[in-house]
Amino acid sequence: MIDYEEKAQKNLEKFNTYLAEDARVEKLNQMYEHFGNQLITAPASGKVHYHNAFPGGYLDHVVHVADAAMKVATVYKAIGGEIDFTKQEMIFAALHHDLGKLGNEQGPYYLDQDSDWHRKRGEMYKYNDNIQYMTVTDRALYILQKFEIPVTEKEWIAIKLSDGMYDDGNKAYLKNHSVYPMKTNLPYIIHWADHMACTAERDTTKF
Repeated sequence: MIDYEEKAQKNLEKFNTYLAEDARVEKLNQMYEHFGNQLITAPASGKVHYHNAFPGGYLDHVVHVADAAMKVATVYKAIGGEIDFTKQEMIFAALHHDLGKLGNEQGPYYLDQDSDWHRKRGEMYKYNDNIQYMTVTDRALYILQKFEIPVTEKEWIAIKLSDGMYDDGNKAYLKNHSVYPMKTNLPYIIHWADHMACTAERDTTKF
């Protein structure tokens, strides 16, 4: 049986190690203080067959994405891809691409599912409809600006496009590449790392 509390503490240590390398660490810590225990208790999704639908799943996921981004960037460079962003920008985007899943001042993004019927079908959490609907990435960017966290253009576009073509709102950016080419490769690195992390996390949880 998984010890979620122990797992969360280990992930928190790694998360804080990554965060400590960022020049904005003081402001970021202030932001996370606002969310209290949400950082270490929030799931990454509401359904088991998605990924990390367990307490601490969010933190586990963003650490996985940061780890994966480091490796993806190394491979990308090795095959001739251009690394036109800093390590700080890459780790920042990886750690904050799903920030919107922590919710906002009105409450958490996910609530425990209170329906046994849904839980038996792997739906462990439900969306909190008491908070204003936004896409996860839009809420992430909103939270960062609310807490006055300065974000570079490359970080902004990488967070915005982290869901790739799974988010219809990204089509204008990604389908018109020949007309409006991306000015940085960071969105691709973060999306690939996110997709890899999600897939690996699903592999560890069979419902």
